[in-house]
Amino acid sequence: MRPARLRRCHASSALALASLASLVLLAACERRAAPPGGGAAGTEQQAPPPAPAASATAPAAAVEYLEEVTGGADRNEALPLVIAIHGLGDRPESFAGLLSGADFKVRLIVPRGLAPYGGGYSWFPLQQALASDDVGQGILRAAAALAAAIERVAAERPTRGKAIVTGFSQGGALTFALALHHPRVVGAAFPMGGWVPPAVLPGAGATAPALVALHGEDDRRVPIGPTRDAIAALDARGVRARLASYPGVGHTVSGEMRRDLLQLIRDAAAEMR
Repeated sequence: MRPARLRRCHASSALALASLASLVLLAACERRAAPPGGGAAGTEQQAPPPAPAASATAPAAAVEYLEEVTGGADRNEALPLVIAIHGLGDRPESFAGLLSGADFKVRLIVPRGLAPYGGGYSWFPLQQALASDDVGQGILRAAAALAAAIERVAAERPTRGKAIVTGFSQGGALTFALALHHPRVVGAAFPMGGWVPPAVLPGAGATAPALVALHGEDDRRVPIGPTRDAIAALDARGVRARLASYPGVGHTVSGEMRRDLLQLIRDAAAEMR
């Protein structure tokens, strides 16, 4: 799969996004060797100290992204749309490897985080308290920008069904938010190593798409306990949500997790009409 150049999709001018210049890493993220076939998709990269705080708002953002097709598909044919959202400090060029070698036909869109962070990008300001209201609001703002971009891409490309969304860590949190708050554009959601702050949970209901969360049981950066509780709360609200846990796996995408993800995407893509 040959990466395409970054494209730009402008979000609606009504979306005033918070400035993401002031970012705080929840902890010093160690670089982990990715499992075979995992590429750089399962790591969050270490970054320098956070920049000084910036203003609370910025002009509406343009979401840039890589676009590619898999499985030998023709770019001009109607294809299921897969959105893969990278984590803190990562970039689309590396995260696109998540679907490297996929033998099924989809259009892969890998958006780039809204603010530079170290050698990569971030989606929203991150604090040590993952469940804080500030983090939750940052997730919701970034999800709104992504939803607008997904809607635009789906309208401009021949597309089958709603988008299949996945992402790791920050991307996992955004996957949850997109599924719960923007079901009009999301047909299936597979967050990895993600979380659901209290600000993101309200409003979730039976209209949300099917959701499978993949999470390492030994994840110390984003502990699995709160994610397990969130899945139970979503299930109680009528959301078709379940958790797939992976013993011995920390804050990364293991080979087994990646294989399961590819199967989930394959199955979801086959249902898109």
